[in-house]
Amino acid sequence: MTLSRREMMTQFIGLAMGLSLSASLLKRGNAAGVSEKWSSQNPQYVFLNRMPGVEWDQNRPETIRDSVFEEPMKAVGMLHSPTRRLGLSFILSYNDSKMDNLEQTLDAILAGSLKNDVPVLIVLDGENWWNGTPELWNWWDRSKPGYNPQNTENVEWTDWGPENAIKISWRNWGKQIRVLPQPNLGSPRFRQVSKSKLMRLAKKLKQWSDALPVDRRYLFPGVKIGWEACVGINAYYYPDGNSYLEKYPDDPSHDPQQGLNMAKGFAGGLVPLGYAALTSLGWKHDGPVTLEDQERITRNYLEFIASCCHQTGLPRNRVFTHAGGQCQPWSLHYSYDVAINENSYPGWSFYFLSPRNAGDLRKSLRKAEMVDWCAAEWLPAANTAEEWRNAIDDTLGFLRCHFISVYNWEGIRKNPGAIQGIGMAIAEEAN
Repeated sequence: MTLSRREMMTQFIGLAMGLSLSASLLKRGNAAGVSEKWSSQNPQYVFLNRMPGVEWDQNRPETIRDSVFEEPMKAVGMLHSPTRRLGLSFILSYNDSKMDNLEQTLDAILAGSLKNDVPVLIVLDGENWWNGTPELWNWWDRSKPGYNPQNTENVEWTDWGPENAIKISWRNWGKQIRVLPQPNLGSPRFRQVSKSKLMRLAKKLKQWSDALPVDRRYLFPGVKIGWEACVGINAYYYPDGNSYLEKYPDDPSHDPQQGLNMAKGFAGGLVPLGYAALTSLGWKHDGPVTLEDQERITRNYLEFIASCCHQTGLPRNRVFTHAGGQCQPWSLHYSYDVAINENSYPGWSFYFLSPRNAGDLRKSLRKAEMVDWCAAEWLPAANTAEEWRNAIDDTLGFLRCHFISVYNWEGIRKNPGAIQGIGMAIAEEAN
């Protein structure tokens, strides 16, 4: 929901007491859309993310069947109010596949959106999964595609210099797995390849949205870029991590299992990364990597991919970033402001957390003179239908939240409280 009458009165009282926003903030806030009412063509959304690789595959366009759209929509109900709509979210990892396959899959998703009258949020990410570009990361295995020793420049380092390049990282999205090394987010070559692919897909989205009939513009809420963008959190690195790949190339049973301990700081008690990006960007060449360094790298990377979308003609209010690294204890981890830039609206993950209690979120938005944002990845601490509805209302009602993306449909499809609560919230009209 947008600002309620009570919230608006609170702001005006704050102004009278000298505690509210400046005139410049109000002016920019209106330009950002405070005065723009939610409507049938510009609604708030609740998206259900369709987990990639489960019932659809970005490498197989034929897996985008009507059932991918129909099952969740029928379960919740094809409900909407004049100002809220239900939709689906799809993640395309553009450095993990051939572009022809990705474009065909994107075409199939957009065709399914039109046919089934379902808004779709397309997520474009090149950081987390980049198996499809060994010409960027394979610097160590001459027996496999893409081998080039100079690829040390495209992966992260554990210290200053390419002799400290990593061959492996680990990720825990439910359980620990091996993944490719953390990309060097400042690498010119990584950025060049990523820009070409990102812009190719973003242009297709722009063309599709422009061709939508005026009364169906609600089908295109925008594009989300990045997927918890950060350094060394979704691709963390253990001390002497390369040795585990070298000694046990196909056997992760010997890998350390402690994972990240976020109480120990921004690197989770493991090896801080970011040396390669700082070198590529020309920002630093000695000393330790700090929290501020990683924030600066992440902010710059999100600015870069947002500018790519801007160059295709996508307006700011249809581009949403997704930053990672925000967690408790808040003072030890990324500020929410890393997601904020002039070519997009910011977004973050919220698991079992209200945005009202999320670290410096409100402070960061206020400092940037912004009210527009999104819950790019979201799951509440809720069981009953009423708890789900209240959690959705709470999030959509914080400042000007454009959408919630529930992760994932496959995890809640058998949860009657979640399904009923989502339906109840969608059927309500935003204030």
